[in-house]
Amino acid sequence: MSETVLRVEGLEAGYGGFPVLHGVDLEVAAGEIVAVVGPNGAGKSTLLKTIFRLLLPAGGSVSFEGSDLRRHPAHSLAELGMGYVPQEHNTFPDLSVRDNLAVALRGSSPVEIRRRVNEVAEAYPALRDRMNQNASTLSGGERQMLALASAMITGPRFLALDEPTTGLAPSIVAERIQDILRIRDAGTTLLWVIEESPLVCLPHCDRVYVMQAGVLDRPVSSKEVLEDAALQALFFGVDHAADT
Repeated sequence: MSETVLRVEGLEAGYGGFPVLHGVDLEVAAGEIVAVVGPNGAGKSTLLKTIFRLLLPAGGSVSFEGSDLRRHPAHSLAELGMGYVPQEHNTFPDLSVRDNLAVALRGSSPVEIRRRVNEVAEAYPALRDRMNQNASTLSGGERQMLALASAMITGPRFLALDEPTTGLAPSIVAERIQDILRIRDAGTTLLWVIEESPLVCLPHCDRVYVMQAGVLDRPVSSKEVLEDAALQALFFGVDHAADT
């Protein structure tokens, strides 16, 4: 395996004294796309919030490129090279597309902001034509594209995605997957939480962690998950017995 970019060890977290994560261990190596799958309520989003210090852990540790994140507040993680696209509230609906992108670059010079926004416009042509529209006027797929572009405009070396294809039409899911693959091919390592469309998304992942009730199983290859009828029935709603 390549050099470890993200290492999670014995992570414990919850809400109001109610535990959700129970001793979670996870590793993501440079250049990988690693998926976390599991049923609704398994703790997948809580895991990402805790990694990014939006929820403080009750125990365990998270390190990025060898740096212990307990020494870093949430707002400083982008400066370390980490990006995060949450499942919800991932754009500013009352701001234009251009201003959504510029928010991520606060503190940069106007010249640098213009340069990077223009780069995003070239990478995401659908956004280029909507720069002056408010984010609230975009379709669901376009809002996810904007959320992804807003995270990538800072040039992260590591990106975590929380269900970026949920609720999208199949054709739009395919477009977002291609965006994710382009990000990987450009050198960014990814941690991808998947709930909907796993049979479409997982073939593009290197390894998969299955989460149940706040516990992660050992990582397996995406091929192993896709060929496991029991896992497909439990998490993906695929019942092979019904087909026979």
